[in-house]
Amino acid sequence: MTAAGHRRDPRAADRTALLVEAPDVGAGCWPAVDAEAGSVLLVRRVAPDAGRRDALWDAHLDPRSAREVFDWMTRQPDQWSLWARLAFLFGDQAVSTIVVEGARRDADEAAVQEETARLEAEERRRLHERIELFILDPKNKRPGLSLESGDEDKPFFVMRFSEKWERERVLDWMRWQRPRFAEFRTLVAAEGAVALERVVIAGMRQTEADVKRRGLSSGGRRPLRFWRGE
Repeated sequence: MTAAGHRRDPRAADRTALLVEAPDVGAGCWPAVDAEAGSVLLVRRVAPDAGRRDALWDAHLDPRSAREVFDWMTRQPDQWSLWARLAFLFGDQAVSTIVVEGARRDADEAAVQEETARLEAEERRRLHERIELFILDPKNKRPGLSLESGDEDKPFFVMRFSEKWERERVLDWMRWQRPRFAEFRTLVAAEGAVALERVVIAGMRQTEADVKRRGLSSGGRRPLRFWRGE
């Protein structure tokens, strides 16, 4: 029966076999959806025919919206009996305002949260791809170099030196290895910082030897001082 005391249109019962229903949790009624017809309903059993359903409330939407509202309703089992009571007292529109608008509002909020999470993940990926080379000159500590991912607050690689000129010698080579920084990070993760130190020293010495053969060395303690990665 409707709030006005008239028998509800039997269309829901006629299409009972097509309904997808939420589980009966003992509330006396439960949500159902006829996605083909674009109808979302609140139904109960019709005694004595347990296979038939009586619609206590229904709303007609497009098929996709009907399914979304149904999914939202199934997550609110504590509200089912209240919605049935409201439909009896105030009619379908009162429940539609609560249910349909509530589902849309939550869907909009979920979409915003999903987009925010996507943007945050994208920013983390972007920062992770950015690897910076830092010069370390801490007070009362040995000079050094470090490599740090943009999404981390600690370096993944630190290399210390006894003298600043040693650090500058390595820096002359290291500053031109930016395209390999991601490779260096992978090596540290797989084999540790010592493995990368070996690669750095070997690469620097090989480049120094090559530059000297080509007559481009600046000489002294820093053969690559004027080298530009060529």
